[in-house]
Order: sequence, then C-alpha cells, then structure tokens
Amino acid sequence: MTAAGETERRRGRPAAADVEHRRAALIDVAAAMFMTHGYEAASVDMIAAAARVSKATIYARFGGKAALFEAVALHSIAAMRGDLHDIPTKGRAPEAVLHDFALRIANEVADTDRLALLRLAIAGRDRFPDIARRLHDHIADTIAPLSRYLADLKAAGACRLDDPAQMAAHFINMANGGLRFLLTDDFSYAGFRHDWSRQVVRLFLDGIGVGNRNG
Repeated sequence: MTAAGETERRRGRPAAADVEHRRAALIDVAAAMFMTHGYEAASVDMIAAAARVSKATIYARFGGKAALFEAVALHSIAAMRGDLHDIPTKGRAPEAVLHDFALRIANEVADTDRLALLRLAIAGRDRFPDIARRLHDHIADTIAPLSRYLADLKAAGACRLDDPAQMAAHFINMANGGLRFLLTDDFSYAGFRHDWSRQVVRLFLDGIGVGNRNG
C-alpha cells in the first residue's frame, strides 16, 4: 500500500483488527462492571464512562445493555472452551489421558471471572435464552474430543460402555463437581483440583471396567 493509501485508510474506516480490538476492550470493561455491580445496577452510563466511550457507541455496536451483557457472557463462554483437542492420547495410559481431561475441566471452572459471569448468565437465563443455548453448545464442544477418545477405547476393547458421548457427559459432570463449583470455592485451590481429578478418573475407570474388565 502506498503512503497516500495508508493515510487515506487512517482517515477512513478503522481496520477490522482495530474494530475488533475496540470491541474486545469494551466487552472487558463491561464484564468488570457487570461482575462488580450486577446486571441491574451496571448502567450503560457507568459502562460508557469506565470504557471512555459514548453511550451512542455502545448502542451502535450492541443495541443496548441487554445485548452487551449477552456479548459479554458469550465471550466468556467462548473463552471457557479451553482447547481439549490438543491433549495427547496415543501411547498413553487411559488414567493419564483422562486425568488431563479432568484437570483442564476443573481449571476452567476455577477461573473466578468466568465463574462470576456464568452465575450472572444462569441468573438471567429467562432474559437471555441465547446464552443458555450457547452454554449447551460449549458443553457439546467440550464433550467431542473426550467422546472420541472413549469411542477409541471401546473400539480397542479396552473398556465397556454403550454410548461414548453419554459417558463423556457424565465424566465432565463429575470433573466439574456438578453444582459444587457454583456453590463453593473448593475449585479455587490447585491442590483440591488435582486430588479431585485423580479421584474422578479412578472412579470413572472402575465404572467402565478399565483395568478390571472382568469385574
């Protein structure tokens, strides 16, 4: 691009990367406001002042507070996906592989900011039904690599189970403690997460007959 072209670009619309950066920065500020003050008390005026933008900017980009909150919650959910696809499985014992899965899931629910937003999203489920749908999508995305691994174990005759996807869902519910991660601060402690993950894996392997397939 020529110098003149570069100057013209700077005078015209901002580059896509700049727009996305500004949007992400606004979402971060809004997230902090929602977590600190709650949805009802965090006004558009308050968020605009903290982000150093105008109210008009927020309405132009998001349409209002409800849509901004939804963007914040969905951004957090996307961040929670934590790439489980890169966990190595070849040539490793099932106990080691499943411990990696369990620990990453436990680490996700230990993130205080994500947990605070998740609580807000659950509280506002009726107002923001799309968030509930995206949460379900996140769970399905998390299950996929784990269910593939369990399917491989089943195909190799290494375990007994009927439905790998269903067992993957049970495993995730065990790994995140069900409602425990929402109602306690247990998962905030690294030692607890490691011990919990080991216990989950031991119980799960016993349940699907790994190491005790004749039991």
